[in-house]
Amino acid sequence: MPPLKIKYLLSLLFCVSISLKAQTVHCLTNNSSLQINSYDVLPDKHYSFDQIRTSTTLRFTANDSLSTLAADYYWIKVIIENPYPNNENYRISLSLKLNYILYSFDNSTKTWRSHNAGLAVPDNQQERGIAPCVLQGGTKDTLYLKINVRDIQAYGYTIKPTITMEKEISFNGRKDILWILWLICMAVLLSFSCYNLFIYFQLKDDIYICYLVVQIGAIIFITSFKHFFNVFLPFGFYNIRLNADGSTYYYDLNAFLLHISSTIIFAGMIQLTRSYLRTKVLLPAWDNLLKYLLYAYIVVELIPAIITITGIYYLDNYTLLYDNIFILIIALVIFSTCIVAYKRKIRAARYFLLANTLPIIFGTCTAVYFIINSAPTYSRNGSFLPEIAIISQIFTFAVVLVARIRVVNEELKAKELEVGKLAADIALTEYKHTLIEQENEFIISAIQQEKDKNELLQQKLELNQRELVGNSLYIHQKNKLLADLKDQIQDIDNLYPNVKHPGLKSIRSSLKDSQYLDLEWDKFKLHFEQVHPDFFKTLRSKHPSLTQNELRLYAYFHIHLSTKEIAALLNIAPASVRQAKARLNKKMAGAFQSPEQN
Repeated sequence: MPPLKIKYLLSLLFCVSISLKAQTVHCLTNNSSLQINSYDVLPDKHYSFDQIRTSTTLRFTANDSLSTLAADYYWIKVIIENPYPNNENYRISLSLKLNYILYSFDNSTKTWRSHNAGLAVPDNQQERGIAPCVLQGGTKDTLYLKINVRDIQAYGYTIKPTITMEKEISFNGRKDILWILWLICMAVLLSFSCYNLFIYFQLKDDIYICYLVVQIGAIIFITSFKHFFNVFLPFGFYNIRLNADGSTYYYDLNAFLLHISSTIIFAGMIQLTRSYLRTKVLLPAWDNLLKYLLYAYIVVELIPAIITITGIYYLDNYTLLYDNIFILIIALVIFSTCIVAYKRKIRAARYFLLANTLPIIFGTCTAVYFIINSAPTYSRNGSFLPEIAIISQIFTFAVVLVARIRVVNEELKAKELEVGKLAADIALTEYKHTLIEQENEFIISAIQQEKDKNELLQQKLELNQRELVGNSLYIHQKNKLLADLKDQIQDIDNLYPNVKHPGLKSIRSSLKDSQYLDLEWDKFKLHFEQVHPDFFKTLRSKHPSLTQNELRLYAYFHIHLSTKEIAALLNIAPASVRQAKARLNKKMAGAFQSPEQN
């Protein structure tokens, strides 16, 4: 072999030995997890995995940090030693929620296997960014991770993620506990939700709808807090922020729904308080405070959540602290409203105050927990405070709703008594109405009878009036005939002035007397009083000084005879009739009016 080649080979072996000496080997222990902070790093330049695995020219740098501006991807190489004879199953995750690909050797198939993990990978797992791997017993396994840093390149900071390896048995045990607790909470919440929905359809009381809204919000809250929406919703919506210290905040669908559910819960709690205590009527000042506090909380919660999840700007890390402080304020105001209602002896306020005490205490502790521990990473979901707060709220408010049912029953009994009283009043009113209708029918019948009677009387009056006028005309015609006979006798006397027959004088005297027979007047008077009862009696009582002729003259005028007709009836000149009328009017002191004057 030429000396030059030997020299080159020795140099290559020396470099390889130095490289193998620098590579850190991590040994498994009995601990449930292993934290790896030292590993070899290589910036990716569009290398394939085969190049990374087999190439001797690619040099990994030990314990190097990752510059987000130097490359889009980085390769990390880790050597794990399993000193135990059995294979060990582990779950690998990164301290930073980055997307990556894990390459591990499968000894059963003698092939390299890859597994994608990260926020963008909807793998139907409760926690995203976790990849499984199997470490062979009694050997050293080399793991490769290809980390994607493009999501945080805009920030320009360097990172050094920690690789966490957790035993699969520990991981599954923790996951099983979360599943069991979640299923218990869901069973309790759904049972009470169905019960409240049933009660609402029975009583039509809006309080049960408000409480149902709280329970729906609690279902969403528990599911999102435990990251179970990663299992049910295969979506990869998220936003991630890189801080100057190399840590990251991330905001995914679970975080967004956590804010939505918190808004639903406290909106339902505020509306439940307003409806149960009737604050709009009994405590208007506190009602306005609760109402506007709800509006402000909706704005504080939803606007940053929408801006952050849509990727416009990562606003959540600035507002999350104030969100939880706002929750503390809402809890304090609700509790204060209950105390004021209790002091003012508002009905059922005592039960509502007792029911709110435990949920408000645990809700406050949950908010403080988020302020101290979880804000704003959303990764610490092992606390049981939300479950305790919600379960305590369910059972305490169950007492309140039972008390509410009792109050509603009492109100229903009072309404039944009121309805019975109203029914009795209505029956009495209907009876009175029936009596009034019968009385009205009797009155209408009497009026109709009187009307019929008046019509008959009117017809009789008109008949008598016509007969009276006919009699008057008859008298007038007879008197006119007698007057004509008198004129004819006078003409005979004028033709034969020298003949004075004694019989003519007797005829003339009889004719004169016949014109004023009392019998004719009595007959007229009889008919007149049939038409106008008590006419002459009333007239004499008012004017006793009237003579018989004046009574006759007044009667003629009363039946609307003209001056000429009266003159003919009385066998006097019309002028004499007018003079007699004037004297009669004067004698009656102006009370007399003739038809012409009328």
